[in-house]
Amino acid sequence: MAKCASAPPGEVQLFRILTGLRQLAETRRFKAWFLDQFGVLHDGKQPYPGAISTSEILATSGAKMVIISNSSRRASTTMNKMKSLGFDPSLFEGAITSGELAHQYLQRRDDPWVAALGRSCIHITWSDGCYIS
Repeated sequence: MAKCASAPPGEVQLFRILTGLRQLAETRRFKAWFLDQFGVLHDGKQPYPGAISTSEILATSGAKMVIISNSSRRASTTMNKMKSLGFDPSLFEGAITSGELAHQYLQRRDDPWVAALGRSCIHITWSDGCYIS
C-alpha cells in the first residue's frame, strides 16, 4: 500500500488514509453512497472482506446506496449477481450500469438516429457465455 506523508507540524492535513469503507461508514457523514461494484464491493467472484457487513451498517444508519458500474449488463443482472455473492439486494436503491442506460436509451427511441434504427437492434454482453437482451 502506498504511504502518504503526514502534514508538517502546524499545517492542516487535507487527506486521511482509510483502510476500508467501514471507517467512513461509521462516521455517518454521508446520506447517499454510489458504490462501484467491481473493485469496491467484490472482485467478480467473491465479496471483499467486510463489504457485506459494511453495506448492512450503512443501511441501518439510513444511508441510501446505489451500485454503479460500467458493466454492459442490465441492472437486474447486476442485482442478481450481488445476491449470489451474499449481499442483500433490498439494502440498495438499485443499480446504474452502462448496459442499463444503453437499454433504456434504445427503448425510449427519442433520438432521431435511434428511432431510425427501427426495432432491429441487439444488445450483446458477457454473462457466463453470451447474453442477448
